[in-house]
Order: sequence, then C-alpha cells, then structure tokens
Amino acid sequence: MTEKALKIGFDAKRLFLNKSGLGNYSRWLVQGLSEDFKQNEYHLYSSIISDYKRDFNKDNIFFHQPLGVFKKFWRIKTIKKDLLRDKIDIYHGLSNEIPYGIEKTKIKSVVTIHDLIFKTHPEFYNPVDVLIYDKKFKSACNRANKIVAISNYTKKLLIDLYKINPEKIEVIYLNSPHIYYSTPQFNEIETIKSTFGISKPFMLNVGAIGGRKNQFRILDAFKMISNKVDFNLVFVCKPNRNSEMFIEKINEYNLESRCQIIHDISENNLHKLYHASYASIYTSIIEGFGIPIIESYRSGKPVITSYGTSLEEISGKAALLCNPTEIESIAENMLKIYKKETYKSLVENIPGELPKFNTENTIHKYINLYNNL
Repeated sequence: MTEKALKIGFDAKRLFLNKSGLGNYSRWLVQGLSEDFKQNEYHLYSSIISDYKRDFNKDNIFFHQPLGVFKKFWRIKTIKKDLLRDKIDIYHGLSNEIPYGIEKTKIKSVVTIHDLIFKTHPEFYNPVDVLIYDKKFKSACNRANKIVAISNYTKKLLIDLYKINPEKIEVIYLNSPHIYYSTPQFNEIETIKSTFGISKPFMLNVGAIGGRKNQFRILDAFKMISNKVDFNLVFVCKPNRNSEMFIEKINEYNLESRCQIIHDISENNLHKLYHASYASIYTSIIEGFGIPIIESYRSGKPVITSYGTSLEEISGKAALLCNPTEIESIAENMLKIYKKETYKSLVENIPGELPKFNTENTIHKYINLYNNL
C-alpha cells in the first residue's frame, strides 16, 4: 500500500450534528483513517462545530468553518474556494452529496451513497423531499470521480435507477462503533439489567418507532406467540410522533409486562444491553445497510431480520430471515429462534460473518480508493 501523504477534505456536517446513522458513519470513518493512516491530513468542513470536536483533537485533523455572510450556500457551492485554498487533494461527501462545480477543479471527489429508499419506497417521505433528494443524489453520482455504496444492494439500485457505470462504484461495508469489540464484565451486564428493571430474557430492537422500522408488526407478531415463549421485548428508540400510538397498542394487547421501551440510551449502555439480550430483531421494510445486525453479532447474539434488500446481504448465515410485511412470518421466526438447536446453530455461525466488517475490509479500502483516484 502506498504511503503517499494526502490532504483529504470531508463534508463533516453529519459528523458534528447527527448522533446516530450518518453521524456514526462519519465519525467512524474519520477516526479510523486518522488512527491507521497518520501520514495524511484530514480536513473537516462544517458550518457548525459541535462538542464531538473533542473526539478529533489530533495533529492530523483540521477544522474549517465558513467565513462571511453567505454561509447558506457554502456547503453546496462556495466551499470550493476553501478547498482550493487548503490545497485539498480529495473531497469526500459523506452523506450523499458533493459541492456543485467541484468537478471543474483539480480536486478529486468521492460521494458515499447510503441508500435510495426515497426512490424505492417514496411512501416514507414527503413528496417534495423525494424530488430534492433525487436531484441531489443523481447529480452527485454523475459528477463524482468515485461512488462508495455501503452495500451491494445499494450498488445495484444505483446501476438500475441512475444508470451509473458499475466500475465507478466501490462497495465498502460499514462497521460497528469500536466499543463493540470489547465484552462487558458480568457485573456490568447485571447492573444494566437492574438499572432498567429487566429480569427476564429479552429480544432487543433498536430503531425509531414506526415507518419502515416496522415495530408495529413486530408487536403484532409477538402478541401471537407471547404465551409460547418466555422472553420479552425491549425497544430502544428516541421518542417520536409514533411513540404514543405504539404504547397504546402495547396496552391494548395487555403486553405492558412483556414489552419495554427505553429512550435516549448511551452507546456504552446500549453495548451492555446487547450483551444482556437473548437475540436481536431487526425486521425493517428496507435499509441501506443494517448496523444493528453487526452490533448484535459483535455481542455474540443472533438476529431475526428481513429477506431481500441489504439486510439479507449483511446478516449472512447467523440470522433468521422473514417477510417483514407478513406478521405470521415474523412470529414464526420468533418461535424458531426460541428453539435451543436453532439458537445454538445461529450463534456458532456468527464468527464466520464478522471478518467482512473488520478494519482491513472497511477503513483500509477507503485508503486504497483514495490512492487510486
């Protein structure tokens, strides 16, 4: 691998402003690159620099904010002047877009496309947003020198929907936060269970309530089989407009003692909660990737997830697959994973699924991509 020193700029808006999702991806990538490839300079461009800055105070990381009064258009257009001033070699748009006109400079550009859900499932979006996203994503894909797709499923959609040359697209998987490489002490796991009043085995679901995350069908399925299993359900999520309706549904089904909702949990405590769980259930209608699957695997826990889309690709042989739109299919797999022989077989398959998410197959692929532009 070449040791050529590069100046790499990043669209760091999500890194500083998003607590999960695109934020986790941005922080994971920049931290990994800055630690494993110290010879490069990493320049973070964002209108707002949040408290996450404390995690990036390193000699090879630099922070940039817009100057002047026209900050609104800086990220999408006028940032080019700053990139040229800072002699940036490569600019990486970490969240589906790059500045207009960057293709007219000597700066090479990369854009990461996380998903095209607004195209395949527009019912989950405001119609105006669908039009805006479509224009931004397609433009970025056409103008960038290289596209990173976070799954083969997303790559296929880019080819089918935007007619992108397959050779322009590099598939690089995501990985879990670094904390998931460690195992909590037994007493830490018991403490987290005590903290949240958990006394029985439980299946864990992580994600915003409603929409494509599909928790209402999970609840319907659990109602069907709750008298046949002794595990409960724990939902980790942020409060949203669906939360009250979801709680009402739990009460309607008389499952108050079997279902628990935990809001605003820290990554450290979520890590312990995964280890405390029996298994995870992540039966989204559609995803661009599926980080909770990796988090569950690194905690030694199998998963029930959805077939098709990226989830089947990511989960491999350590998960049970269901039709996420059929309640009976979800319920059937809840019963299957409760069987000792099935559970044991899935757990034994977890180690074989993890290497594809390791640093050499993720972070290191980005450096290879940058060096070959």
